[in-house]
Amino acid sequence: MKYAARLILILGCFIYVSPLFAAEPMEDLRGPVEKVIQILQDPKYKDKTQGEAQRIEIMAVIREIFNFQEISKRTISRQWKKFTKEQQQEFQDTFADFLGHTYYQKVRDAYQGEKVVFLSQEHLENGKAVVKTNIPRQNDAIPLDYKMLNGKNGWRIYDVVIEGVSLVNNYRTQFSKILGKETPDQLIARLKKKISEQKKQDAST
Repeated sequence: MKYAARLILILGCFIYVSPLFAAEPMEDLRGPVEKVIQILQDPKYKDKTQGEAQRIEIMAVIREIFNFQEISKRTISRQWKKFTKEQQQEFQDTFADFLGHTYYQKVRDAYQGEKVVFLSQEHLENGKAVVKTNIPRQNDAIPLDYKMLNGKNGWRIYDVVIEGVSLVNNYRTQFSKILGKETPDQLIARLKKKISEQKKQDAST
């Protein structure tokens, strides 16, 4: 699950460039991102004892902009139908918690005010869109694309592509291998164990 480490740049500090549409994918993405920035920069969280409170606050924002139901279905892919409704819901909740912990740890440890530039948005078929951004570096820029789906609550992220590598595809490959040998319950247990390890790591820092 090393690919998750690249999430340190996904919701860094965004620069908004030339809005083409109002209340569309780019706009729906910007608001939650600005909330995350405010939380990261909040002076009260310089106190390390407030780490869990900060994580909870950031996770609440992440849940606003990520469509974890869609992410879960796409990550498990064809085997999703083999999960019971209870297992689907438990996996969705657990995977969201896992990604939230992963994101928080990486941002907390590495955030230094990186700037992500919004470049464009492209509307696709079936209520989908891609918001293209990049992260400027000294000699180049890292491309970062957000795949978004329009629903009753607006545009929400269902995949992130960093330097051509899809978050969903990365986990799909890993989970497919696990489910080839283990049950859905065992996969969920694996994720819960990872979350427990993450919490211990949070408590020790």
